[in-house]
Amino acid sequence: MTRGSLAGAAAQAELAERLVDAALRVLAQHGSAELTVRRVAEEAGSSTMGVYSRFGGRPGLLEALYQRTFTELTDALAVVPVTADALHDLGELSCAYRRFALDGPHRYGFMFSRPLPDFEPADGLHAEVLQAAFAPLIDAVHRAGAQGLGATRAAYCLWCVMHGLVGLELTDVLRAPLTSWGVTGEDCAAAERMYRAGVQAMIAGLELHQAVA
Repeated sequence: MTRGSLAGAAAQAELAERLVDAALRVLAQHGSAELTVRRVAEEAGSSTMGVYSRFGGRPGLLEALYQRTFTELTDALAVVPVTADALHDLGELSCAYRRFALDGPHRYGFMFSRPLPDFEPADGLHAEVLQAAFAPLIDAVHRAGAQGLGATRAAYCLWCVMHGLVGLELTDVLRAPLTSWGVTGEDCAAAERMYRAGVQAMIAGLELHQAVA
């Protein structure tokens, strides 16, 4: 490969990175509905032709953004320390997942709620990014005593509870029950306590026990 072709490839890679960064900012600030080629190109200081030349159009850009959002989730869960107490680790992983969702509601919705009816990730991509992101959760469930495929199933059940509770919190559905159950709206930690309680109840229901080395 010549020096010129290397420079061209580097420029294309830099443009792709800049466009995905811009798409992530548009998503965070304005939501999925604003993820148009023109809006993202303007945010990136590029032209619409840059989007088409690098990604082939909006679907390719959205797929790259989809991969980036799951990379960020993967990173958020991967930094949770692994300890000798797998059940503790499960609790910490679940809280890291909640923080990730609350830190970027539009990002979270784009990942899991399919807000754009004209966008569907390529075959196999959804399973691939989920497997990478939730590897620490599956590992912790395995260390807590689940074996083989049972670990994956248990982790999936736990994620369903995490996802459901976070979804209710993001849509403010929890606000009315909290008030009716005697929890004041000023108690900012109430939703987190309920989330932790729900996760712990699910862990107990799965009958996971700390594996003895």
